[in-house]
Amino acid sequence: MQALGLITEYAIGGAMAQVFWDEAIPTFDIDVLVLMPTRSSALTSLGPIYEWARGRGYDVRGEHTLISGIPVQFLPAPDALSTEAVESARTLDYQGHPLRVVSPEHLIAIWSKPPANSARRKERVAKLRESEAADLDEDLLSDIMERHGLVQTPPPDAQR
Repeated sequence: MQALGLITEYAIGGAMAQVFWDEAIPTFDIDVLVLMPTRSSALTSLGPIYEWARGRGYDVRGEHTLISGIPVQFLPAPDALSTEAVESARTLDYQGHPLRVVSPEHLIAIWSKPPANSARRKERVAKLRESEAADLDEDLLSDIMERHGLVQTPPPDAQR
């Protein structure tokens, strides 16, 4: 999609991204945040992505593209925080293939932002904060939260 100019960058987000930083959690689909080329219209159309998918034999059902039987939802980055999350995503190895994944610090920030800060996402934030595997950079997290006007929940050890 990048080579065709449909997107400029991507990163795995949501619950699937958390799998890379903590442990598997139940999820229905894979969220892929995408940065789209600048268009003259204020509305972002995912039509070209769905056409790309159909042209490669992928089934499109509603907002999901079934890739190897897995529902994948391509989501244009809706705001500055999500755009930053994609731009600063970490490239990880997945079975010998590079894969861009939203950092745990950006996941926490995204899930702390209303209206995304549901009870379920607050639980995910708590899990990431407790995870040694996530190896959170608290200074980076504080910087992200401050720059985007978000309230930060103290780390678990500071809450005791």
